[in-house]
Amino acid sequence: MRFNKPSELRRLRIALIIGAVLVLVFMAADLLLLPSSMYQLYIFDRLLIQFPIILTVIAISYWRKFIQYRAIVFATLLVALSYSNYWLIWVCWTEHDFIFPYEGTILYAFFCVFALGIPFKLAITVNLVNILGFLGLMWVAPVYGDRVPISAAFVSGSLFISVYARYRLDRSVQMLKQTNDRLLKLSKYDPLSDLLNRRALREQSEKLLALSKRHKVSMAVLMLDLDDFKKYNDAFGHQQGDEAIKIQARIMKQVFKRDTDILGRYGGEEFIIVLSDIKKDQVAKHCQALLNEWEEAALQHAQDAKHPFVSCSIGVVFAKSVNNCSIDWLIDKADKALYDAKERGKAQFVLTEA
Repeated sequence: MRFNKPSELRRLRIALIIGAVLVLVFMAADLLLLPSSMYQLYIFDRLLIQFPIILTVIAISYWRKFIQYRAIVFATLLVALSYSNYWLIWVCWTEHDFIFPYEGTILYAFFCVFALGIPFKLAITVNLVNILGFLGLMWVAPVYGDRVPISAAFVSGSLFISVYARYRLDRSVQMLKQTNDRLLKLSKYDPLSDLLNRRALREQSEKLLALSKRHKVSMAVLMLDLDDFKKYNDAFGHQQGDEAIKIQARIMKQVFKRDTDILGRYGGEEFIIVLSDIKKDQVAKHCQALLNEWEEAALQHAQDAKHPFVSCSIGVVFAKSVNNCSIDWLIDKADKALYDAKERGKAQFVLTEA
């Protein structure tokens, strides 16, 4: 999913700072519960291990490739914090006979998976490593006595829930993105021809016209119309008519391949092509290519049609300068040229200059 890089970096850094602050807050709470003999050990783990790890990740966030590798960085952070906690639990039990709580392991997992956004597949691997680490700790140091099985089950279940919830969240986001992409496409593209619809065609044409005026380059507007299309529909049915529309769109895409070329369905069997920074003879060459492609298609027409095979007529207006032009005016000129092409016998193009 696309995102704004500066705002995403800012959000992640704020999340990391909040994580560092939470470590300090929990320190204050934990020190009230710990015996004074363990202060030095606890402060060493939090201030000289965990806190510097978080600060290191904050520093890494200024690396220019951080966004690309952020998931791996956060996964490493989660493992480092979790195993630092395991070490503290083990030392507290073996050297001080003190049962240090394991809840921090769960908090680290949920914070890194959700606040920092470790993706599902990586979250599986990281939480599996952390579950195995906790089970290994319980094997060598049964800190919680007869509550070891329930403690192991609780930690394992909690980490599994975080992974599953991440999967559900990622899946929902993916489905939302797909829906948004479909809605965006429906708002801009004609579903039958997969060309720009009339509204999007106009918006893009206005932008191209403004750009052409700014750079003082030429423009051309082509209006295409399938010849005797109603007769074709009446003879072969609307489904075959839709296929003819698709063929027209495919031919247009074959001939006009520049990123700046604007191709759209104007309505019914009418299509518009808007070109910028192009020469008049190139426009004529493209028009002839469109006609040639229809000849090669050799799609049988209705018996009472003007030509035995389906064809199109093209009206073109070419403007060497568009300083005093509007899109509506250019389309109107192309429409009149199209009318001339129809009057002259169809299956041809008429090119006029503005």
